[in-house]
Amino acid sequence: MNSQNITCISIKKYIPIVVLLLVTSSGLKAQTFSPDNFVSTAAPKKAVSEANYGTLTKNDITQNITYFDGLGRPIQTIAIGQGADGQNIVTPMKYDTFGRQIKEYLPYTVVNLTNNHPKIDPDVAISEAALFYNKKEYQYTANPFSEKEFEFSPLNRVQKQAAPGASWKMGNGNEIKIEYKANTPADAVKVLKANTNWQAALGLYEISFSTTGNYAQGELYKTITYDENSGANPTESAGSTVEFKNKEGQIILKRTHDSGNPHDTYYVYDDYGNLTYVIPPKAADLIGTTTNTTANLTSTAVVLPGNTLNLTASNSITLLSGFHAQAGSTFSAIISDGTQSVLDQLCYQYKYDNRNRLVEKKLPGKQWEFIVYDKLDRPVATGPARSPFSDINSEGWMITKYDAFSRPVYTGWNNQTSTSASRKLLQDAQNVAGVLYEKKQSSGTIDGITVYYSNTVAPTSFKLLTVNYYDAYTYPNAPATPSDVEGQYLLANTKGLATGSWTRVLTTSASTAGETATTFYDPKARPVRTYTQNYLGGYTYTDNSLDPFSGQLKYNITRHKRAASDGELTTKEVFTYSPQDRLLTQTHQINNGPVETIVDNTYDELGQLITKKVGNNTQKIDYSYNIRGWLTGINDVTSLVKPEVPKDLFAFKINYDNINSGISGVKALYNGNISETSWATNSDNGTVRSYGYKYDNLNRLKEGIFQKAAVTTNAYNETLSYDKNGNIMGLSRNGSSESATAIDALVYTYANNNTANQLMKVTDSSRKDLGFIDGTNAGDDYAYDLNGNMISDANKNITSITYNHLNLPTKITFATAGNIVYIYNAAGQKLQKIVNRTGTTAVATDYLGGYQYESSLLKFIPTAEGYAEPSGSSYQYIYQYKDHLGNIRLSYDKTLAIKEESNYYPFGLKQEGYNIVKMGVENKYKYNNKELQDELGLGMYDFGARNYDPALGRWMNIDLLAEASRRWTPYNYAYNNPNYFIDPDGMRANTSNIKEEGKDDGSSMAKYIKEQAEIGKQDNNAFKEYLESITNGSDGDPSKKGEKGKSDKGNKLNWFRPKDGSLYDVAEDDETNIENVVIIYAHAADDFIIGPDGSISTAQGLDKILKQNSPAWKNFRQNGGKLTLVLKACNAGKIGGFAQKMSASFKGLTVIGASNLYITETFAGLKNWEVGVEYGNWNTYYNNKLIKQFKGVQK
Repeated sequence: MNSQNITCISIKKYIPIVVLLLVTSSGLKAQTFSPDNFVSTAAPKKAVSEANYGTLTKNDITQNITYFDGLGRPIQTIAIGQGADGQNIVTPMKYDTFGRQIKEYLPYTVVNLTNNHPKIDPDVAISEAALFYNKKEYQYTANPFSEKEFEFSPLNRVQKQAAPGASWKMGNGNEIKIEYKANTPADAVKVLKANTNWQAALGLYEISFSTTGNYAQGELYKTITYDENSGANPTESAGSTVEFKNKEGQIILKRTHDSGNPHDTYYVYDDYGNLTYVIPPKAADLIGTTTNTTANLTSTAVVLPGNTLNLTASNSITLLSGFHAQAGSTFSAIISDGTQSVLDQLCYQYKYDNRNRLVEKKLPGKQWEFIVYDKLDRPVATGPARSPFSDINSEGWMITKYDAFSRPVYTGWNNQTSTSASRKLLQDAQNVAGVLYEKKQSSGTIDGITVYYSNTVAPTSFKLLTVNYYDAYTYPNAPATPSDVEGQYLLANTKGLATGSWTRVLTTSASTAGETATTFYDPKARPVRTYTQNYLGGYTYTDNSLDPFSGQLKYNITRHKRAASDGELTTKEVFTYSPQDRLLTQTHQINNGPVETIVDNTYDELGQLITKKVGNNTQKIDYSYNIRGWLTGINDVTSLVKPEVPKDLFAFKINYDNINSGISGVKALYNGNISETSWATNSDNGTVRSYGYKYDNLNRLKEGIFQKAAVTTNAYNETLSYDKNGNIMGLSRNGSSESATAIDALVYTYANNNTANQLMKVTDSSRKDLGFIDGTNAGDDYAYDLNGNMISDANKNITSITYNHLNLPTKITFATAGNIVYIYNAAGQKLQKIVNRTGTTAVATDYLGGYQYESSLLKFIPTAEGYAEPSGSSYQYIYQYKDHLGNIRLSYDKTLAIKEESNYYPFGLKQEGYNIVKMGVENKYKYNNKELQDELGLGMYDFGARNYDPALGRWMNIDLLAEASRRWTPYNYAYNNPNYFIDPDGMRANTSNIKEEGKDDGSSMAKYIKEQAEIGKQDNNAFKEYLESITNGSDGDPSKKGEKGKSDKGNKLNWFRPKDGSLYDVAEDDETNIENVVIIYAHAADDFIIGPDGSISTAQGLDKILKQNSPAWKNFRQNGGKLTLVLKACNAGKIGGFAQKMSASFKGLTVIGASNLYITETFAGLKNWEVGVEYGNWNTYYNNKLIKQFKGVQK
């Protein structure tokens, strides 16, 4: 029996609501509800006939009830049995006389042992909620609700928003405050213009930049936002964020302030509404200025016959009275374009063709990039791309070819000149192409590699990199299809599913080695086996045993071989869950060894993780949170000396709105920033060490001040200063002992006299041999290639670094020490690292699906709480304590022997001088749980997409998603706030683990992320590029617009509630506004979606609501055309589910939905989605057909 959801609707006869679906059953009839309007939705967890539905217990179903008032507004939700011990979770709602939710209440639990679930009287529910939160674990909170204050006008705009908790209570001054105004002359907003000129020879609009004074009073809308740190009476110049918009709704300027100093980011549009320039703060100060100093030429000299005078200036030349060039003399004046130099070094520039498609773009400090489209507006070539191969040193084009369903079938690299002129030639060829897609065939070769696709779309000569197969398992080197997987039958008809792929291993251009991956599905199209054959001849494949009805993972078995001649290694993981589907236990077994309990979890009433027993209960880890759901503690830093069994080895504490250190200048913070952290370990009898933090008004870390045992020793202080783009200008650091010993006093120098983002030199006036190693002061320390990648480092004696097409380093050469060589596959996965140390044997490290080898010997197998390493004929489990950032702080074995301890400066450099414990072989994974590459003195962490230098606090490469945070230098790490942000893969900063899913109402820190990440209507290129890669008709414009350049509002709808925690936060932070794309965040199942007023189970029902709330949808329904609907909702994308029904109901509609759980996670790159789907896909439907699938990012 397929999974179904049963919806029971009760509506009083006088309410004018049309009942679209009414399903009754013996189970629903057995329940008693209030005589109020309600919608009850029940999702069975196991197969059952309708006749036997009444036999299910509350643990067998997931049931939610929403009660409505007489106006159809939800007034109470009840999640039946969803508390940790089976309690009901109740969320009350209340409206004022204008129908506004002034207060939004946190959920609370109610014990209900009956099968009756009546509505609780609203006033009683509010009283019960207040009583529920009036206890120690919730800080005796008297205001368990967020609260809004609206302006007294029909616009009903929010002026203040307060969060739950005493510190954030309305009236305490720690609210988010918003003011709505118009600009004045004092705002001095520059009028910046993008001029366009059609260049037929290049097939694009050439652009130029000009400035013409300031906007007059009242021409712009002005919105001022103050975060919770701003106090009761904030001023605009002391920490606000100001946004100026024109009458078309386009953002013109975003202004932040630090100590009264404005930091301006300008957005400049062409006449068609296309975003053409983005001017970050550092550039905004340089553009439109003139130089008037005493160094200007003021000579009144006479240029005599036969003499020559040449004048060159970057802005203007003024000749004073008395200057005279006599006949026969030569006088020339050259005005260089200083503005263009600023644009090239610091700004974002975009060029478009006559179809408003982005065809050229330039990121700051990087060369121009080009894009070619086919007739269906799909990107088919991008360049310049460096060679993927070690034996070719040139740039070319990355190409993509599609099948008839617009699915990418293979990619390659074409060794051809990549310029604006060559782009025009390639685009001209695409404009007249008669063949637009490749066809599946039973044989064939491309680039000497067997490929079962045609090769008829130009170009036909290139180096093949990846191949994707769909619909069937008929492709080269496909493994035999098993009869079953762990007793589960396999899906025979895999039409529309991704079945396999081939990915080239990048060494020389002559090598055709590659890796083949295959996915097998159960009858419900859920992956049950993933098989990868590696380039060494070995394999890794994982079999998943799923609950046949719900799809929940019961256990998995992974079989692995490094090479064909090696023995097979088997691991098995078994999972158990609570009745509320929360993970309870996870065990791990290697071969036939003993079963190890990795974790045993316990949750509080609302579902927050509060204890975790690790390693067969060798450690019991306790977690605590504040009223907003932010992590405040891991164990108790004051109790490590207590005689407990098992004895805690590590404890960590986080303070936000309270401080304990007494350090001068360290303040309580309310916007999510961390004011203090404290930690203690059992290795030195629980001595408590702490950091107190100071920030500027832009939330950048200025200082970390160190304490030991409540005494401010300053031993490991770290102090920083920045320019307006967030480039570090100075860094001071103490260390090497537990006294205040200075080890670093760094001054950073940037290119073009500090008017660029590329670091050229660092000078240390302190200890040159500790902390940052200042190896030389002769000339510049660093050099860069045309893509902004660092290619030499004189301080580390690195003479050259070569990169591939993904800007990943392939070889790092040192002057005398040797070199390091990296091997990747074409998708960018690191497969091998070879360290060639001068005078010694090369050491190779293999990275094979998490299994790591050194010199062909297995080093470790990763587990959920650490790793297992070989120990004779068996394996030893090593467990790890991590802090809120994922930093490895302490490693231990099941005997509680501490193997290693690591403590860090705020920006990630490892502290030295105390608790240096190393038993056995040191594990290289440390800061953010990334691999420290310290061979030959490299000293960088490999985050995946980029390498990070913790001694300098910055990346050595430009951010691949730099357009998602344009007001920042593309070399910044974690927005210069490494206490709060992490960067999971080197592509984009994301919030750390301080916020748990559950009670959070949404903080201004989330809004800060939104502001700093520049995800807005005109500022969403990364997300746009992903949509572009999977939808038809997307133009590739970084600022998609509506008709006549106006941005339609309502393209994103958030139907989550504040109680949904990070789900709600992510949706609130998303300001995506892309033409012809509507995104819905909501709870859902496979055949319905939860809207603002309850369940929606038909396409017509959603159509009605979208017409009222989304202008983009309304325009689509009225005028036709194409539109993409994205459902960020659990199970909505299942085959036969709600997304597919929507695609069948409306011509021209593409619908994308998750086939399994929607889980908030990180942006993992352009090939993956913004969020994670555990063991699921993003399914894409068009005209009732599944046309594409993309793997979700496993959480």
